[in-house]
Amino acid sequence: MKTAFYPRLAWDGLRKNRRLAWPYLFTCVCMVAMHYILGFLSSGAVMSLLPRGRTITSSVLHLGMYVMLLFSLIFLFYTHSFLIRRRQKEFGLYNVLGMGKRNIARIVVWETLITAAIALAGGLLLGAALSKLAELALMNLISGTIDYRIRIDNESIGATIVSYALIFALNGVSAVIRTARGSAVSLMKAENVGEKPPKGNLLLAAAGLALLGAAYWMAVTITNPADALGWFFVAVLMVIAATYLLMIAGSVWLCRRLQTKRDFYYQPRHFVAVSSMAYRMKRNGAGLASICVIATMVLVMLSSVTCLWFGSEASISAQYPREINVTTHFNGLAQLADENIDILRSSLLSTAREHGGKLDRLIDQRYVNVTGALEDGVIQCDYEAVNRRVDAGHLYDIYLVSAADYAAATGVAFGLEEGEAALLLNRCDWSGDAITLAMGEATSAFHVVNAEKGSFINPKYTDSMQLSEITMIVPDLLSAASLFEAKGDASRGKYQLRWLFSFDTGLSDEANKALEYEMEVNLPNSLLADENLGFRGLYVQSRANGAAEFYDLNGGLMFLGVLLSLAFLMAAVLIIYYKQVSEGYEDARRFDIMQKVGMTKPEIRKSISSQLLMVFFLPLAAAGLHLAFAFPMIRRMMRLFSMDNMGLFVLTTLLSFGVFAAFYALVYHLTSGVYFRIVSGTGGEAQ
Repeated sequence: MKTAFYPRLAWDGLRKNRRLAWPYLFTCVCMVAMHYILGFLSSGAVMSLLPRGRTITSSVLHLGMYVMLLFSLIFLFYTHSFLIRRRQKEFGLYNVLGMGKRNIARIVVWETLITAAIALAGGLLLGAALSKLAELALMNLISGTIDYRIRIDNESIGATIVSYALIFALNGVSAVIRTARGSAVSLMKAENVGEKPPKGNLLLAAAGLALLGAAYWMAVTITNPADALGWFFVAVLMVIAATYLLMIAGSVWLCRRLQTKRDFYYQPRHFVAVSSMAYRMKRNGAGLASICVIATMVLVMLSSVTCLWFGSEASISAQYPREINVTTHFNGLAQLADENIDILRSSLLSTAREHGGKLDRLIDQRYVNVTGALEDGVIQCDYEAVNRRVDAGHLYDIYLVSAADYAAATGVAFGLEEGEAALLLNRCDWSGDAITLAMGEATSAFHVVNAEKGSFINPKYTDSMQLSEITMIVPDLLSAASLFEAKGDASRGKYQLRWLFSFDTGLSDEANKALEYEMEVNLPNSLLADENLGFRGLYVQSRANGAAEFYDLNGGLMFLGVLLSLAFLMAAVLIIYYKQVSEGYEDARRFDIMQKVGMTKPEIRKSISSQLLMVFFLPLAAAGLHLAFAFPMIRRMMRLFSMDNMGLFVLTTLLSFGVFAAFYALVYHLTSGVYFRIVSGTGGEAQ
């Protein structure tokens, strides 16, 4: 045979099956383009447009590039397996006509090479063409430098070619093995394999319900943001497994139930739809589950990243309440004395005045912080030595504040005597007339003279873990906190000694950045010589630099979330399209028989609508349910990003679901038209 024979057969196979092959090729091109764009944006040439030190975006984009590659590997392998399965009958015919398995393998290899060449060439060209637009969008999101120089990143091109060449090679090897293992008869009948309903539906359904219930219970009951972050991915895996089990077993059960309802089943618009679905529910359920999982991923990503982005200003204000924010950590209680704080305060104020700062809206907070576990009415602050497995719901963040500092900041004086305390309660209640703190065996009890809802310390330091919070206002801070030093240096890691000092300067962002550098680098050098100050560290943060870091992170997440959502949406559309096309060809024979016995095309359309509506919007409803139960856990995790705007998160979640539902309905409308044309014999190639 001539050398060009196999490439020609391979190209003819792709061309004649263009209804299936072209969408797959288009998806490959887009995924290659997205991978290149992510690699290009995380390259040194583009990252050099960001201010010095801003590397969060590069890390986020690098992570996104690996996520895209992993998703491409799974999805393209799944899709290619579907395409090969649809081609098995054709390969079986080649085998019957005398073509050997080795010759068929050559056709498959050439199809893989042609697909890879088109995908890589088209994807890299598309990626290069869109990379500048993507760069401008990213720089606008994260306030980077914008220029109009066209760049091509050779390293990203090489990485993309190698990565996707391996994916296409894996697809080709899998197709060759699958084709080589089948006989001519089995290849001819490959499309009918797996159409029987799966066995053990009740067992599968019970397992699915158990997994889903456990995942939902975790999402609702876990209250600690750090725990939520740790268990989120476990819950995600459980929901994915449960979705597949329930969609497969549940769809079979639904069809069987519908067949028992004579008034419903024995109608022209329902009879063909239900009977045809009953024999392919294994694949149908898996396809619906895949759509549901992808839809949930898109909704979670879009609602989260849009909330983070549009809530950036509020988060920045909470994280950086003033233009200059100073946090000082001390080694011992003695360093919290007024004379030490006065020295630090004077140094900071004089440095700010030298730079022209106005020193408005001062925040001056000195406190001792410890975390304890409530046991029998006593808050045990050395709980790790007593019981290392303490549930977060029983932990309390305790903040000790002097009555003088509290009165100076708020104007409220409690007139406390020794051994008394006033409580500010956040996310908890306290009904007793006494509160006892313990550090191992040592205890200290306080009579509660007042208890009310509220907090005092900046939420940046108190809200991230979402623990129950008690602020204890005491007459003498050093005396009240002496309990914590009773165990010596070994206990120092169990509590924090801090002084917060924040103020507005009225200066420009650049001037505030310069002041931040002066305070954090030069000021400590002059203060370290005074051993009496005894501070472990002095940390200065300007709102200008903090805002840049916020937009760096949130802008990168926003860009990556939108790009990955587009990739997932393409995957969902392709699965829906292939589902409609494959089922259309399978149902065409059944509807042809029904037309011959008198079923009209309007009746066919009604039957099609009945079939599609029965299952097509099930993934959307299930995705909405998953999102609703995931909402509390996601909200708690977002507290780790200083985002606690409940109203905004609800709004972005509802808008994301609404936009996705409209898009889903549009895809349903378009693909149902393709399905109708196939089953009615008005379009499509014979298969």
